[in-house]
Amino acid sequence: MDTSLITEDNQTIALAEDLAAKMLKRGRLRARRLDRGGNAQVFVLETSGETLRYVIKFYFRHPADPRDRLETEFSSFSFLWGQGITNIPRPVAVNRKESCAIYEFIEGEKILPAGIMMGDIKHAVDFLAHLKKLNTIARSSPIAPASDACFSISAIVAGIEGRLARLTKIKGKGQEYEELESFLGEDFKPFLGILTLWAKEQCSKQHISFDSEISGEERTLSPSDFGFHNALRGRDGRIVYLDFEYFGWDDPAKMVVDFLLHPAMTLSESMKKCFTQGILDVFKENKGLINRLRVVYPLHALKWCAIFLNEFVPNDFSRRSFAAANPLDASQVRRQQLLKAKNLYSKIQETYEVFPYAIG
Repeated sequence: MDTSLITEDNQTIALAEDLAAKMLKRGRLRARRLDRGGNAQVFVLETSGETLRYVIKFYFRHPADPRDRLETEFSSFSFLWGQGITNIPRPVAVNRKESCAIYEFIEGEKILPAGIMMGDIKHAVDFLAHLKKLNTIARSSPIAPASDACFSISAIVAGIEGRLARLTKIKGKGQEYEELESFLGEDFKPFLGILTLWAKEQCSKQHISFDSEISGEERTLSPSDFGFHNALRGRDGRIVYLDFEYFGWDDPAKMVVDFLLHPAMTLSESMKKCFTQGILDVFKENKGLINRLRVVYPLHALKWCAIFLNEFVPNDFSRRSFAAANPLDASQVRRQQLLKAKNLYSKIQETYEVFPYAIG
């Protein structure tokens, strides 16, 4: 779907209702916007009596962004439902030409940071353990690597360098652009050099290859953007996980680090340790995982600093604007993201030599 179609809510609602009627092969349903954010526009579809409800999701597409979010999410949900995993949205219909799909409506509440409980952490571990059990059968399916997957430590460094190069090329007017240039040149780039040397030294000490990729047997299926920010809690307490646009094969170490660092969740130190130990128990046959975690944690943290700065990249900001229910103040958003990057950078710079969530 051309993003130019998404300009006014009334126009978009009409489009959603027309497409849903054709895709579901039934009478017209009423559509209303959900303020979900992320990378897509989401609408609830319901009958007049609200006895039957679906969700229609329009995915962002842009020539500069090659990721097929629609195909990744719809096919991954279809695969997982086929394997008996049902605490995810059930895929119903897809329209690839218009870049949209219909899923079952999930009745539930957002899980706010203050409402996360230790039991939820264990639930998340159990969900990822279920995905791991599918590894063998998934190898015969056309499942691609997860978005931004890195199977070697050198690939993590290369990915950070690529993000840095992209950000360095950005030129703009305003104080936030001056601060961005200063942060990248005086802080981020020099520290990346220090961190890379440290990672190579640690790899040598721990007998971990810096350049070689982990084997297929060591990889696992991952939603990639996994956490309670992409979940709903049903009235029965069941947690349903949403947004699998980045799903695929990943390094378990990266899966852990992304969960620990995701800015949309505010987890206590004890919760982070519980999650880490839970995943280590799930992957107990992978004896080197804890040492790999120690090496990759600060590297992925520095990568997150760069991810926070995506709003300075025109294409990335257009994706965020596409998904937003209300107009965004670009300058304010960029200042906020730059502050997040600086705060995380300062924390990692002080603590990178010690992985903080190991037990014992």
